[in-house]
Amino acid sequence: MRVLFTTWAAPGHLFPMIPLAWAFQAAGHEVRIAGPPSCQAAVVRAGLCAVSVGDQAALAAVPRPPELAAWGRPARWPRGWSAHLDLLDPDRRRVIRALYEKQCAVAELMLGDLIAFGRWWRPDLVVHDVLAMAGPVLAAGLKVPAVGHGWEVGSTLHPPTGDRDAEPLPAYRELFERYADEVTDPVGWVDPCPPSVRPPDGPPVRRLPVQCVPYNGSGRHPGWLHERGRPRRVCVTAGVAGARYRDPGGPDVLTLTLRSLAATNAEIVLAPAGPVDEEELPANVRIARDVPFRMLLPTCDLVVHHGGAGTALTAAVLGVPQLVVPPSPICTEIGHGIVRAGAGAMLDRLDSSELLLKTATDMLEAPDAYREAAGRVRSETAGLPSPSALADELAQW
Repeated sequence: MRVLFTTWAAPGHLFPMIPLAWAFQAAGHEVRIAGPPSCQAAVVRAGLCAVSVGDQAALAAVPRPPELAAWGRPARWPRGWSAHLDLLDPDRRRVIRALYEKQCAVAELMLGDLIAFGRWWRPDLVVHDVLAMAGPVLAAGLKVPAVGHGWEVGSTLHPPTGDRDAEPLPAYRELFERYADEVTDPVGWVDPCPPSVRPPDGPPVRRLPVQCVPYNGSGRHPGWLHERGRPRRVCVTAGVAGARYRDPGGPDVLTLTLRSLAATNAEIVLAPAGPVDEEELPANVRIARDVPFRMLLPTCDLVVHHGGAGTALTAAVLGVPQLVVPPSPICTEIGHGIVRAGAGAMLDRLDSSELLLKTATDMLEAPDAYREAAGRVRSETAGLPSPSALADELAQW
């Protein structure tokens, strides 16, 4: 069997699919992962075969609609909106529509190369991340099944819609008209989110539960990882998404977090996604680069992060309490899931060092309830089908 995975961005959209791709490959199936040139190195580092589709310069030049400015600002949207978009008011609904339309523009730039490769390689199954809208179009054009792959706690497991949930997005429909006979929905949606962390169910779909097997890239075990200089260790990260969603008019949440935690008697491990001015860091901060979270987080008593799906799910399945400081609506939705499961807390305000310090201190001094809840999430995860079991099931389709 030939399985073609496709994504449009790495690492956030690519990494959640890697364990399923490994499972197919280990079972003897042929696997390729198609994505823009910017994804190629990450695919190869994961030990998989990469296919480059689309021109990177053209993809980088896709305009960002002005409505998406609100996507990068802290906001509390109605709980469960990611599964029920009709909960949103017209202004917020326009934000989501602009996001979908941007992704359709990205798909258009990928589809020429993607369809050419697909016609030559002839995959039997296409697995695509939920915002890689070229995937279902390719599958429809090749007349093979498509399976969507959730990539975050708040994934909307259904095709993009227009102004109402019942309306297909015109830009999405136009892609099918150009490259396939008719709009065809994915036959199922892979969901790595533990049930207690999921948002409320949206439109009925064929959900394909799977264990969340954290993959955060490769790395080496540093000697300090198994040593403790202080009684507590706290990981602080803004992740890739945290840097992308940073509001230029708002506070620097990462700096605020580090300064707040400097008052604790904890070793602070900063896992940065970009450059850091080390001279400005407090004395109890250690920088950890290229240390995968599945290695780092089990040594930590708390992780303070932006609400990115990779960090949130990795911490949840490893049983580490979380303090979520969300910079955007989707990160807030992910934070709701962590709070709903009891595995962590989320701040309402991003500009109060006193509140952040108090919340982190309280969690460090009384971690048992959070650890117990995170343990329940971990047990839930262990009860879900493994990526290997899901690969075996999909191979029968």
